[in-house]
Amino acid sequence: MSGLAFGGIAVAAVSGAHAQSAPTDQPLKRDKVDEVVVTGVRPLLGDKLPLSVQNTPQSLSVITNKLMAEQAITRLQDALKNVPGITLNAGEGAARGDTVNIRGFSAFNDFFLDGIRDAAVYNRDSFNLESIEVVKGPSAVLFGRGSTGGAINQVSKAPGLTPFAVTTLDVGTNHEIRDTTDVDVPLGPSSAFRLNAMGEYSEVADRDWVMNRRWGVAPALSFGIGEPTTVTLAWLHQQENDIPDTGIPFVNGAPASVPRDSFYGLTSDRAKSRVDIFTVALKHDFNDQVTLSNSFRYANYDFDYQFEAPNFGANVPVLGEPLSDILVGRDAPDSFGVQTNLTDQLELTARFATGFVRHTLVAGLEASRQTSDIDRLVNPFNTNNSWIAETPLLDPDQNEGRPAEAVSSIQHTTADAEAAYLIDTMNIGRFVDVIAAVRYDRFAADYNQLTVATGAVLPLSHVDNLGSPRVAVVIKPTANQSYYLSYGTSFDPSAEALSLTTKTADLGPVKAKTLEAGGKTKWLDGGLLVTGAVFHTVVDNAQTNDPDNPTLTILEGNERVNGLELGVTGYVTSRLEINAGYTYLDGKTISSGTAVDVGKVMPNVARNAVNLWAEYQITDRWEIGAGGNYLGSRFADPANTAVVPSYVVFNAMISGKLSPRVALQLNALNLTNKLYYDGVYYTSASENHVIPGPGRTVKLTARVAF
Repeated sequence: MSGLAFGGIAVAAVSGAHAQSAPTDQPLKRDKVDEVVVTGVRPLLGDKLPLSVQNTPQSLSVITNKLMAEQAITRLQDALKNVPGITLNAGEGAARGDTVNIRGFSAFNDFFLDGIRDAAVYNRDSFNLESIEVVKGPSAVLFGRGSTGGAINQVSKAPGLTPFAVTTLDVGTNHEIRDTTDVDVPLGPSSAFRLNAMGEYSEVADRDWVMNRRWGVAPALSFGIGEPTTVTLAWLHQQENDIPDTGIPFVNGAPASVPRDSFYGLTSDRAKSRVDIFTVALKHDFNDQVTLSNSFRYANYDFDYQFEAPNFGANVPVLGEPLSDILVGRDAPDSFGVQTNLTDQLELTARFATGFVRHTLVAGLEASRQTSDIDRLVNPFNTNNSWIAETPLLDPDQNEGRPAEAVSSIQHTTADAEAAYLIDTMNIGRFVDVIAAVRYDRFAADYNQLTVATGAVLPLSHVDNLGSPRVAVVIKPTANQSYYLSYGTSFDPSAEALSLTTKTADLGPVKAKTLEAGGKTKWLDGGLLVTGAVFHTVVDNAQTNDPDNPTLTILEGNERVNGLELGVTGYVTSRLEINAGYTYLDGKTISSGTAVDVGKVMPNVARNAVNLWAEYQITDRWEIGAGGNYLGSRFADPANTAVVPSYVVFNAMISGKLSPRVALQLNALNLTNKLYYDGVYYTSASENHVIPGPGRTVKLTARVAF
């Protein structure tokens, strides 16, 4: 099937459930794209990105609370399937949780919550999200380190002055029972309290043994709403205790041809996390021209991952070997620990004119301290493939016993970061905008590893000091058209993931450069936004093995991604709303210390990706929706020896208002029960796995507004 057969992304927000409104009371109406206001604690739009969606000179996707509700989305990773150019990874050990690629590059540490880095090991729930903003391309001036392919900013729900209370109950054929509550209580003319709460038990259709158990609570208190000084206090608490899905192994370069419900873990497996994020946000308007804001956050992330992943060890299947003869070992890359993040951001926004040029100047200072304490357990599989009895590929046994594992190493990292940045958005008359920005970052990491068996301590440290420029020009021939050219950079320190090795401690940062050109136009009286962009991203000093000494790592790799993005978002008619998009990615390894990788397609990069979601308001009470995702085939490894097949998944929805306060919604996900694969992990022919997507799932949602 052609990648252009159907498509879609939420390239820009066209409508959304505002923080002050009960979702069941929102009639569908046709809003102009530029009239949309993304509410929440701290969105990028209107803050660090002061221009409208149409005039922002880079690809930008906004997934609204409304869209997530209509698609019955409860996870951040599922919401991101509305953005083509994003693929999912599957990790091991302390690299679990949400792991994605954007435009072909890993974004494991490029998650943000209300503009502050949220790099941690957990699966993010959507119960307290007003929207999700995906900024494509290097954005070091906005976020600092990372963000080679882009960054993901989650916008938390904020208190408002309109009281409401909404309870939502989901039940599904995957044995899901999920309840969420959203309550907003004004406390006076300019203050309010908001509480979001969630509890869930669910399984995964056609993935026997996988289990999700989670709950969360998110209170927020705001003072001075609508006044010159606003203060918001917020706390997010989320816990999960799951039996994780470690997928199925590759056999002879493809996902093993086994029953869809094959599970190679054990019933004793667990993936636990506990997240506590405390935020204080202050904003003061001195006048219409000058605003000062400060965001302070302390975050604590606990995790405990103990599970078995399929691994062949030394017994890699050979071509022609009957599947019935293949045995699978149980790898145990287990770890537990805690990460913390203490961050303060201070920003001054000033609007002024110099002659005929109008400026919006954002000047900021940021300081943070991150810590990571990880205990890694002994992995007996490394020396004994049968520490847990090997299990048949076609008939795995999930009830085998699990011997106890001791701690093998204790790792502690402290990373201090300081940054200063300046972003000047200049309006030169009606027709031209120029954005010039620069940021300076200092990132210093101290790493210590204790090997328990020997008592040996490995101390390592590294400091990076780097400036990051950005420049863009926007041409606006009419009010409904904008065309732009932008250049941006990013950098990834060797201690980006709060870890160092003897190979990486002396390496400088990996740097990326992107040149992007695009256009955004509004049609149908401003109700439909059509976007297009082409881009060229190059990482010309990627980490790679030294070809003369494979024990060394050097910065002489070269990776390049050329791409095209198209999007259509908005109202085709007053009753038909559409979010559609297409991404083409040509990602290649230009040079590498591993000769077999040179000239090959970068791993987990699909050449074509298409997303579609369309909704039609039949009457004032009834609405239907339909859409799907297409993802082209992709290679699992840099040498292109293992392939993940392409897929098409269809989804549908019907909703109706039984009364002004009660609504029902029925969602069917993966209508055709397509067997497809999401997250990919591949280090060798012996150690790898891929996560099958859920089978056909039907969910019934009841929303009651009080």
